[in-house]
Amino acid sequence: MKKTLIAILFGTLALYGCSGGDSGGPAGSIGIGGSGGTAGSGGTAGSGGTAGSGGVGGVGGVGGVGGVGGVGGVGGVGGVGGVGGVGGVGGVGGVGGSAGAGGSAGAGGSAGAGGSAGAGGSAGAGGSAGAGGSGAEVEYEQDFEALDLTPSAALTDDGWLGFVNRFSSDGQNYLGGYVKAPGTEEGGLAAIQGGEGGVEQGDQQLVIISDYNNNAAQTAGERVEANTFQERTIVQNDVGKTLTFSFDAKRGNINDPDDPKCPCDSTANAFVKTFFDAGNLIDFEQVDTTAIPDTWNRYFITLGPIAGNRVGATLQFGFSATASNFEPSGVFYDNVLVTTE
Repeated sequence: MKKTLIAILFGTLALYGCSGGDSGGPAGSIGIGGSGGTAGSGGTAGSGGTAGSGGVGGVGGVGGVGGVGGVGGVGGVGGVGGVGGVGGVGGVGGVGGSAGAGGSAGAGGSAGAGGSAGAGGSAGAGGSAGAGGSGAEVEYEQDFEALDLTPSAALTDDGWLGFVNRFSSDGQNYLGGYVKAPGTEEGGLAAIQGGEGGVEQGDQQLVIISDYNNNAAQTAGERVEANTFQERTIVQNDVGKTLTFSFDAKRGNINDPDDPKCPCDSTANAFVKTFFDAGNLIDFEQVDTTAIPDTWNRYFITLGPIAGNRVGATLQFGFSATASNFEPSGVFYDNVLVTTE
């Protein structure tokens, strides 16, 4: 077998016109491969011989054919070594072969056209999915960070209103009510204060309390319900939309068992109301915040879709606290947000 291969190799040398000297030297240095390719074209193809190191033909291309004096390229043997085709035929294999034929192997480069597969990048169009954002319209938003601490006109300047209802001690009989601005005095309806927030609540929070400045009602044991709220009129553009009132809240000193005035029965809530006559509510959605945790959580109240017969009615959103006998009723709120969509 070896003799047959050698005969083929030398026959190939004769075919490509390599001199005995050229093939002789490099041939012996089979492992060196392409070094023998000093022969014009041979050098180039010799590099192909390197790839052919896997087979017998890998005998390094001399004479640009690879293998022994270019023999490797032919060696069909290269074929055996999985290296390349036979001589010029190797050019067909895109591996090597004679200089001229090797050039044709360059045609293999056309395979680069495969790069067109990059067109797959168009899939990036999927990014359009980002359009999935919410279409809600922000109607009111407040984190209380920029408002002056109580006592001040900060809350009233921000649009907050106050109204206090008085009930009998059993809560069954309405005794009257009065308007009062929240946050303008200590102990009255609401206050902006610091030191109760977490990371998301920042430095300042809103605390809602009963009206402790109505000494007569508190001392008489009346149920003093203090409401702090914002309001507006429902318009035609609101019809069919849903209003969402959301906020952070945590328990304050309401019904604190460590307070000497307790056990207590103060109550607290957040609400959304609609009415034409304040004494006759149409809608009254609420979240009872009397016994919420003393850690911050997010709460939501929704109203809607708003019906056409609500147009012209008053809409209120806000908070209330009810207490008797000066019992504690404080609940903290922050990050108030009202949206419609």
